[in-house]
Amino acid sequence: MKVLIVKLSSIGDVVHAIAFVNRLKEAMPGVQVDWMVNDAFAGLVKNVRGVRRVWPFRRAAWGREWYRPRTWGEIATLMNWIRREKYDVCLDLQGLLRSGLVTALSGAKVRAGFSNAREGSRWLYNHKVEPGKQPHAVAVLFRALRLFAIAPPPYPDFTFDIPAQSGAQVDSLLEGLGIRGPFVVFHVGARWKTKMWPAARWHALAGDVHGKSGLPVVFTGSGADAPLINQIIDGRDGLYNLAGGLGLAESSALLARCALMVSVDSGPMHIAAAFDRPIVAIFGPTSPQKTGPVSRGPVDVLQAKLNCAPCFSRACKRKHECMEDVAPDEVSRRVIAMLGFLNLI
Repeated sequence: MKVLIVKLSSIGDVVHAIAFVNRLKEAMPGVQVDWMVNDAFAGLVKNVRGVRRVWPFRRAAWGREWYRPRTWGEIATLMNWIRREKYDVCLDLQGLLRSGLVTALSGAKVRAGFSNAREGSRWLYNHKVEPGKQPHAVAVLFRALRLFAIAPPPYPDFTFDIPAQSGAQVDSLLEGLGIRGPFVVFHVGARWKTKMWPAARWHALAGDVHGKSGLPVVFTGSGADAPLINQIIDGRDGLYNLAGGLGLAESSALLARCALMVSVDSGPMHIAAAFDRPIVAIFGPTSPQKTGPVSRGPVDVLQAKLNCAPCFSRACKRKHECMEDVAPDEVSRRVIAMLGFLNLI
């Protein structure tokens, strides 16, 4: 059997879908699994053992130049190559119009997706999967295993390989910074502005955690996060800014090595969870019950108790209390307690 998975973004959702692929390959070792994903995340999916081939979807480039004949020519060429594969099943785990169109045009015998898929994509399938009432996104994805008569696993397996070269690069980087023992990772960035925790709170938290634990604090993020992190660090010793300096494979290697991660609701948080790292997570407009970290390591989630949270909105009509009301000293207390439990301080 040949299966094409369509899961384009984002990092956290891609990590969740890895558990689906790992379970599919575990139950059906002979199945061929290919995956279409945004080219920005192709490097992550290439490291999933159960994936034979990755089809990169050039979301950013095509989105910028959607009106050019060359763009439509590239998309048509990609779809022609996909149709030549003669997939038995094309499964849309994204549930948006563009992923639905890929599924509909794939030429697969079974073109499936969830019955509650958005942007009209559910009308493009010839087989619909009922999402059920499971609260967490991973449990919802596992509902699609019914297409293959496979039961969900007792516990999801999010694991993927980290190239040895990426691990060596991170080890060398840490050595260059003088970090030879346990360290903590702080991830401040998020795609939604409403998920962000104020910089002043990160500033206070970093100083408190480093001061009380003695552990180095390494900040991660995109290049766009680097100036904000520099403000948070403010030249203090023991705090390091790696934002924009690591690819996905190297970021994964760093997170797999950290003693503990503090993060807002973000994709890197789910990568840390995939490696069962201890996590203290700060949630605001989103729901930990739906997208919280799934890890065998200890996880502590903080979320202000407000009637409006979670609102699942990218724009706050109030004063962003769901994040503003999470106090640095409370986060620090949870971090220090977890580090103590792990005998790291």
